[in-house]
Amino acid sequence: MKRLKILRRWFARKFGLARLVCLGLLVVFASLRVWDPPPVQELRLRVFDIFQLLDPRDKKEVRPVTIIDIDDKSLARFGQWPWPRTRIADMIINLTNLGAVAIGFDVVFSEADRLNPDLVANQMRYLDEVTRTRLRELPSNDQILSEAIKRSRVVLGETGQPEVGGELDKTLPFTGVATVGEADADKFLFEFPGLLRNVPVIEKVAAGRGLFSIKTERDGLIRRVPMIMRAQGNIMPSLSLEILRVITGTPTLLLRTEKTGIRAIRLKGFEIPTDKNGQLWIHYARRDPTIYVSAADVLDNTVPPSMIRGKLVLIGTSAAGLNDIKTTPVSSTMPGVEIHAQVLESVLS
Repeated sequence: MKRLKILRRWFARKFGLARLVCLGLLVVFASLRVWDPPPVQELRLRVFDIFQLLDPRDKKEVRPVTIIDIDDKSLARFGQWPWPRTRIADMIINLTNLGAVAIGFDVVFSEADRLNPDLVANQMRYLDEVTRTRLRELPSNDQILSEAIKRSRVVLGETGQPEVGGELDKTLPFTGVATVGEADADKFLFEFPGLLRNVPVIEKVAAGRGLFSIKTERDGLIRRVPMIMRAQGNIMPSLSLEILRVITGTPTLLLRTEKTGIRAIRLKGFEIPTDKNGQLWIHYARRDPTIYVSAADVLDNTVPPSMIRGKLVLIGTSAAGLNDIKTTPVSSTMPGVEIHAQVLESVLS
């Protein structure tokens, strides 16, 4: 007991009471940070939301992204989704001619077009054999879309699945990913048991392919987006990261890791800092309707060229019936495609 009192006096004399209090607080806060209990996580997220509302990202005059919106106007003009792949091909051709830097799809073409001529030949009644033969000789709508993709710079969207849907075609390309650092990145990445890809004739000619899957927080809000994930055993970039890889000419993505997880993703010319799971905290801007163009205007060739020339173009939907509306700290009704746009804007600005 006497030794303990002497030790306390020595500490008090050596460090002072204020330093001892600070040291104690440091130990407590460091322990909380390592433990990171749910109440601390919740507090951090709420503070993050407040900062987003108080100081949203300031969008400069330069807007690098344009969203081609499969909106209600487009559906009324051209019919219900999914559209024939020939119409998607027309959209790609028009966007390419207008000078789009890259085109990314926030949709997946996982099955053959139901309006392919050979399928129509088999399904339609009362066709004579000559007509059926001629239909079967025509190129498929998927092949026409493939030709349009081949002549442009297109990044296709894919999605992670809760179950394995079947064997993956190993002949189709994947983006190369390498790791450098103190830890194996695999154990920190979000993982989807299955992967839904595009039909092979489209998939194999694209400039890139990335996941548009988005993980929500426990309360349903989207504050951060996985930039790199595992799907059916394969490490894959997000759609927005893959677009950045393609436009920078980066052959292989480099994950920088440390003992606690992933630290950053390196592309040619810059790094993207992430959390330990490879997620990017998004600094949101307010919703910006001025970056939207109706898909109907692209197909009708009435879109202002300045909206496309030199832009990264994302194709997605705001139509309520297609169920791609998300909740973020700055908006309760943000189309999922705009979240990918916010990621691109955040990185590029």
